[in-house]
Order: sequence, then C-alpha cells, then structure tokens
Amino acid sequence: MKQRLGIAQAMINDPEVLILDESTVGLDPKERVRFRNLISSFSGNKIVILSTHIVSDIEYIADEILVLNQGTLENRGAASELVKTINGCVWESIVETGKLDEMLAKHIISNQKNEKNGTVLRIISKEKSTHNAQQVQPTLEDLYLYYFREDAENENNRTM
Repeated sequence: MKQRLGIAQAMINDPEVLILDESTVGLDPKERVRFRNLISSFSGNKIVILSTHIVSDIEYIADEILVLNQGTLENRGAASELVKTINGCVWESIVETGKLDEMLAKHIISNQKNEKNGTVLRIISKEKSTHNAQQVQPTLEDLYLYYFREDAENENNRTM
C-alpha cells in the first residue's frame, strides 16, 4: 500500500522523468503486474528510470535496459538484444544426486529442479560444464547472473 501511495504521489504532477528504486519489493504477484501495467501506460511520452533486482519487472516494459555494476555501465539495449550477448553461456544438464554439491560449488546455477533421474540444473558458464549439458536460450535473469556473477561467487564461493 505504501509503494502505491508513493508512486501515486510521484505521478500526480505528471513529471517528464520518473525515477523508481526497487518499487516492487514486497508486492504480491498481482500487485506487481498492476504496477508494471501502470508504469507501461505512464511511460508513453515520458522517461521512467526503474532500478530493480527483479528482472521480470522490466522484461516486458523496458524499451532500453542499462546494466550497471558498481556504477559502471556494462551493457545497454533492448532485452532481446541483451540476452543474445550471452548466447552460448547458458546450459541445462541433468546431474546425479551425488554430484550435485560439486556442481553447486563450481558453477553459477540459475535454476535447479529435482526429477526422478537426477537434478536438472540451468548453468551459467562460458564452457560446457558436463558431458550431457545442452545449450539453451538465455533469459534476462541469466543475463543478470552473468554480469553479477562475482557477487554470486563471493556469496557462494563459486567460480565460473
């Protein structure tokens, strides 16, 4: 409720530029969708700068995405253009339960799903990580993990 009130206050004067910082944190999925639709309709002839770590918040509404890391511009472009820059760096692999900890320690994992025949991992890596790894289409979330892998490595002692 506070987020909606704050956004309404910011929009009431019809500004040319609207800056929002982590404005969807704490919102449930339905409210996040409403927020995205509101921002999309508001941004027609205005500039909206949205800072977020929730990449799905910008995937469908942003005309241009700037990837900033520690104040440095890493990349910029439309979501579809940006994900193409990491083609060949996202893999899916089925890993036996006994090798799961080793994979988690060595790689940035963007998704993990347990199945009957093992665990399916979505791996961010410049090189093929297992013999059965298959390249898959990158997503904006994969792109985020690719650029911020050092943060993930520091948190999880992982290397790429």
